[in-house]
Amino acid sequence: MDPKHTKAVNTAFIQLFHKNLIYRKKALVNWCNALKSTVSDIEVENVPINEPSDLSLPNYIKPVRFGLIYDFAYKVYDSTEEIIVSTTMPETMLGDVAVAVHPEDKRYQHLEGKRVIHPFRTNETIPIIFDKFVDREFGTGAVKITPAHSKVDYEVAKQHNLPLLQVINVEGLIENTEIFQGLKRYDCRSILVHKLDDLGLMKEIKPHIMTLPICSRSGNVIDHLPKEQWFLSCAELNKKARECVENRKLKIIPENFIQNWFNWTDDGRDWCISRQLWWGHQIPAYMCSVDEELTWVAATDESSAKQQASKHFNTLPDLIKVERDTDVLDTWFSSGIYPFAALGWPDHDFSRDYTEFYPLSLLATGHDILGFWVHRMVILGLELTGKVPFEKVLLHGIVCDNKGAKMSKSRGNVIDPIDVIEGISLDALKKKSEEMHKSGILNKDELKKAYSYHKANFSATNGIPECGVDALRFTLLSQDIKSHFVNFDVSYCHSNKLFCNKIWQSIKYTQLSYAKLKVIDSEITKQDLTFFDRWILSRLANMVQKVNDTMDSYDFQVATKAIRTLIYNEFCDIYLEASKPGFENDNVRIGYAHAHTLSAVLNTSLRCLYPFMVYITQELIPTIPDFERNVIINFKDASEKFLSFPKTEDYVEWKNEIIEEQAEKILNAVNLIRELKGLYSITNKVRPIINVRTDNENLIEAMKDNVDIITHLTRAKGLTFNGKDDKTYVKGILDLNTEIYVELVGDDIENAITNAKNKLEKRIKKLEDSLNNMEEKYSNSNYLTTIPEWTQVRDHEKLMAKRKELKELQRLI
Repeated sequence: MDPKHTKAVNTAFIQLFHKNLIYRKKALVNWCNALKSTVSDIEVENVPINEPSDLSLPNYIKPVRFGLIYDFAYKVYDSTEEIIVSTTMPETMLGDVAVAVHPEDKRYQHLEGKRVIHPFRTNETIPIIFDKFVDREFGTGAVKITPAHSKVDYEVAKQHNLPLLQVINVEGLIENTEIFQGLKRYDCRSILVHKLDDLGLMKEIKPHIMTLPICSRSGNVIDHLPKEQWFLSCAELNKKARECVENRKLKIIPENFIQNWFNWTDDGRDWCISRQLWWGHQIPAYMCSVDEELTWVAATDESSAKQQASKHFNTLPDLIKVERDTDVLDTWFSSGIYPFAALGWPDHDFSRDYTEFYPLSLLATGHDILGFWVHRMVILGLELTGKVPFEKVLLHGIVCDNKGAKMSKSRGNVIDPIDVIEGISLDALKKKSEEMHKSGILNKDELKKAYSYHKANFSATNGIPECGVDALRFTLLSQDIKSHFVNFDVSYCHSNKLFCNKIWQSIKYTQLSYAKLKVIDSEITKQDLTFFDRWILSRLANMVQKVNDTMDSYDFQVATKAIRTLIYNEFCDIYLEASKPGFENDNVRIGYAHAHTLSAVLNTSLRCLYPFMVYITQELIPTIPDFERNVIINFKDASEKFLSFPKTEDYVEWKNEIIEEQAEKILNAVNLIRELKGLYSITNKVRPIINVRTDNENLIEAMKDNVDIITHLTRAKGLTFNGKDDKTYVKGILDLNTEIYVELVGDDIENAITNAKNKLEKRIKKLEDSLNNMEEKYSNSNYLTTIPEWTQVRDHEKLMAKRKELKELQRLI
């Protein structure tokens, strides 16, 4: 509503008006009685009613029943015959101006030129007309025509020069009748049906499948009313909007929404852009009059309006009376010019921003407003600037709760992002909901639903834990945003806050490790890097490539997973632990090699993380210790290490598939040893001997080179290879060629073996039962058709994880 944008909105309207693209006419509009305003066609949800259903509507004490069809008769004038019509809205018969039948329907051909008697309009008859639009197979083949309250009937009435008789007003009350004047529409329905029955005209009431137009903003049933409104002619604009997608001047991502785009551009209906609201941009149109002559002009103020009207009336401006239209513009019209208005249009000749940045490169928005907003921005941009306002449109899914349900007041599952960022207690959530109820935002039922949802989901944590901005952004981008729905889980968001803590701790570890370094005589080179240094650098190179590839294709969930896996699982959980023996080693060059590696990996990974976690990376990157010349990354200048995004080609040299394969074997062995120790209750205080039996010479060599690291990670006493002794061991299978033996130490070894076996069998049985249940559930046809796609993907991932866990346990038997 600031002056600059208001000027742009007014200019847009005036230019379109002068191009004869905006016009005013009396037409049937979608009227929402709850909003006291018109709404556009795309703000109307056509809700199917498959059986008789009672709906609670605003301003009605009792529910209103829908899903019925009423058959009633009109008596043919000057005859004993009658003609039966069917309707789902019997109260609208008060505005009937004709009865229509098909010209080839032999049942009614003899009634040509006849009229029928309207039972509630004294001494008035209405004509029987013949039109091919009538479906002879539906009902009785006769249709009532109510042009003031039916869009189809309105078009028929124009062809047959029938009058418009409005019987429902903007307040939802009945008007222009003798008997029912002033009644609410649906109160009138029940009374009218009884009166028709008393007159012997109501023939049958039966269930009927129907579609009910509902306002997407208020939930009220839409009335179709004749009103003077402003319209934007869309036929030519839509044609241009379709062409710009067809010739790839505008790219829609993901491409499966292109057909949705064509559905909008192929819709020939004009756009009603006026609204009867108290807020919004007032339409810059003036009704000008001289004596009895009237005309509408579009102008910025009264003086300009008079000047324009004087040319039309051929009279002096001072003799003209002007009155500005009190309606406001549809919000989607005002916001539809935003891409260019925000950059200085219509004063774009003097705007550097407009010259440099328009058209924009990318628009990111929800797929649910592709028609409401994106389509409008494109048609207005093309017409007013001659350019497509942006090159690409990235459509993301609708944010849902952790169970895949769309957030709504009626479900009580709406989560305020501020509460996730700052945290909020359960009591504070309750008070907040109560305040929303007092202010009218939530009704009683919605308040109860909110209580129930908060209690079910946030009792364990006494509310929503503080997560911060970075964790919230990272969590949202960890989902496949291009899917139809984006599920949001507060607990996962909090785990990403803990991920931030992990990053802080890794920086602290690196700073402390640098403090331990002793002076060396000669500079470190790449040849000083250890096996695990090279492994983590290879993993880093893979991460940088994956992030660059997936960022370009907007697959942010792949990028975030790659970054989190590298930092959390590989760097913090493995490499940091693997580096500890090196800093204690007598060979100080190993410590320096680790220090160079720590610095390079942290700097690179945090620069990759920057778009997803802006604040923590801005704060931490400058605190990463570094050498004047890092042997791993050669920055051209100091700003690069803070500002530049890592490029794939700068890290290619560190890729090493052989080391990664060897490291994977070693790490699998470490995990197997830990699993066996846990299964047989071997504590870290007891350091067993590990015996590796394998014919894989490369593995033996790699493990021998990293004995200190393996024993540190597994808390073992030492490693032996392919040896046999009189110690008692438990076995685990690493692969077809390798078995791992862990020494059992203690007095009651037999009992330890028995307990471990029982424990393992119980875990396997429980896991098998869980897997069977999951597989049965996920193969059910009802699950496949009703559960959101994103939830199915996550469930499939859980299933695969369970299968992997079972396989891991089975190799311990």
